[in-house]
Amino acid sequence: MTQQQMAVLRVSGKAGKGLENTVNVGDLPAFSVDEPQRLGGTNTGPNPLEYFLGALSACTSIVAAYVAKEQDFKYEGLQYDASGTLDPRGFRGVEGVQTYFRTVDLNVVVETEENEEALERLKETVEKRCPLYNLLKDAGVEVNSHWTKEKRG
Repeated sequence: MTQQQMAVLRVSGKAGKGLENTVNVGDLPAFSVDEPQRLGGTNTGPNPLEYFLGALSACTSIVAAYVAKEQDFKYEGLQYDASGTLDPRGFRGVEGVQTYFRTVDLNVVVETEENEEALERLKETVEKRCPLYNLLKDAGVEVNSHWTKEKRG
């Protein structure tokens, strides 16, 4: 039996003033991760959980593009929004309180002429294959994923 080639992703970074961090990914421009001023940051960038919601949304969109091609699902556009709910007491060190999201709502609107069954098949396959969606599910986070279609025109 041969071992599958594993993908390795890397980032680097450093802490700056206050809570600001500068993160580097390959040759791309560095980006800032921070906290809002009310939490002691300088608000130079989204906080880590906001980046996670953005990454979940973008990951869903990217996997949808691959799956749509495989399923011959035609669409003109895809929009999304995501929100997460958490109890900040966990982050503050209160014992027994989960430190990560309890629930995440992901809303996806697909501009398509495809029927509802095709959209549901796309959604189900994307959810099976999206790494960040599955990371949440495996952590026991309640993920409410709503996909709707918007007709062209």
